[in-house]
Amino acid sequence: MNRVKNLLKDLVKALLLGMAAALAAAVLLLVSGLFFGKGGIDAGLETAKNGVFLIAALLLFLLAGMLIVKGKKPDREEKGLRKHFEVIGFKTAAGMAAVAFVTVGAVADFLQRYLHSL
Repeated sequence: MNRVKNLLKDLVKALLLGMAAALAAAVLLLVSGLFFGKGGIDAGLETAKNGVFLIAALLLFLLAGMLIVKGKKPDREEKGLRKHFEVIGFKTAAGMAAVAFVTVGAVADFLQRYLHSL
């Protein structure tokens, strides 16, 4: 039971860290879209959405490569990862970050569609 509790705690922690990174990237891309785009908030949201989805795709591509290789060598990074997560490994943390990036991209897409309907 304690292992399940630690697993859920690690998954939520990885999702929150991924969400923080995704929101930071989205805000940075939104501001750059506002400055360099000619369409105002619409151009900013489009830039943020596309950028966040691109980062999510790259994360998923990295995760797929890690799953295909399925390393035979012990992970050297696992020792450093254990400082932050008790149960999950790097692949699961990267997967949760990808889920967070996709979620932020979907929210940006929803906001963009909502603004178009006004």
